Amino acid sequence: MDYIWRCYHQSPVLHMCRHLISSQLLNNGIQFCYGGCKDRGVEMEAQRELLIEEKWVPFCCEVIDSILCYGFVVVHIGEFPSVLKLGTYWIKVIVEPHGYEWKVYKRASVDEEMENVYVFPIYDPMTDGTINSPVYKVIPRLLFLKRMRESAVNMEQNRAFPTVYSEIKEGQNQSEKEGVDYDFYANAGVAETDMNLRYNRNKNAVGILNQQKDLYDKFLGKKHAAIAHKSLSNVVPLPLGHIMKAPPMNTGRNDLVALHKIIEEEVCATIGVPRSMIISDSGGGFQSGGNNEESIHESFMHTLMFWKKKLGNILSDVYNIIYIEELKKKVNFNQESDAFEAKKKHSVTVFFPVTPFVSNDTLRTLYEQGVISWDKYATYALMNVSLPIEDKEKGPPEIDELLFEKPKEETVDAPKKKSTEQQPAKKKQKVNK
Repeated sequence: MDYIWRCYHQSPVLHMCRHLISSQLLNNGIQFCYGGCKDRGVEMEAQRELLIEEKWVPFCCEVIDSILCYGFVVVHIGEFPSVLKLGTYWIKVIVEPHGYEWKVYKRASVDEEMENVYVFPIYDPMTDGTINSPVYKVIPRLLFLKRMRESAVNMEQNRAFPTVYSEIKEGQNQSEKEGVDYDFYANAGVAETDMNLRYNRNKNAVGILNQQKDLYDKFLGKKHAAIAHKSLSNVVPLPLGHIMKAPPMNTGRNDLVALHKIIEEEVCATIGVPRSMIISDSGGGFQSGGNNEESIHESFMHTLMFWKKKLGNILSDVYNIIYIEELKKKVNFNQESDAFEAKKKHSVTVFFPVTPFVSNDTLRTLYEQGVISWDKYATYALMNVSLPIEDKEKGPPEIDELLFEKPKEETVDAPKKKSTEQQPAKKKQKVNK
């Protein structure tokens, strides 16, 4: 679990997918209602509304992270819900014929279970304990992409600082190629004199060189001499007979960009976010035009509906557990004959008012046809343009032909004939006002 958590927070692609899901899902907040959310909303005091904004909304983001990483979420329920941090617990999963039984223990204990802790599984693990989550499925692809990037970086470093080899250049003289001369060993005295001459000659040459350095420093100054010394420090003399030999240079992969795109497609498809919604190949930015923009939005809409349903079920259970005593006071058990019907009627349902992926023109058509009310039309239209809901008018404006009423077609009679010799009468024309 720790390994998956680290990989999840080090991947920019996974971060973009998670951010897009959470922002679209929580953009309009969280709403609470009774039963099927048809007519009754939950009235909350200011303190609870502040608690919802400060604790419940971040809790939803943590639930998304946990489900993406592990496939389940471990929730502690107190005054407000919270996701247990990794490393503060350990889980035991008992495999039953009909499913799994989850037990959460304290970190330093073997048999002491944690109180008020619940596990909400979305992607059940394998029977051998292997985690079955979306992030775990894409980790091999991300590691392969990471190694490709590291190889590309090493290749560029080798090209910036190449390794150069030296090669011995063979001379043309046969005696030099042999390397050993009998006369050199035969006359030892001559050899000693020769070495002494070489030493004296080198000593004189060094003295002349020092004099030249003094003249050079006096003429150009110490600053220039330091620059020259720094430049000359990069000059490395080769041994006698060696020449420079350039090695073959490595060339980068031509399909690196294509590999990035394919792996990102697999990762985004596993999470349920179309790649074109977060990365645009055309350089047009977020959600820049494409030929299949409708199919992209439809695909992402299914992902949002999945998270909307799963998170709504988790938050509904958590809310009913926290405020169970308050909910029981509002139920008249003498009038309720069916316990399940009473639970359905009086329990709180949590849902996310997700912005529909339809244009304002389509919303206007639905409103004109009487499919949706003015309140729904105004709410969704404001959501599409990212305006606050508080700007919504209480009622529709006066009926205007140009806004909310289709133009009617009327016929106009052609002018009467002046004489029988004129051309035949024209047909009636339809003119739209």
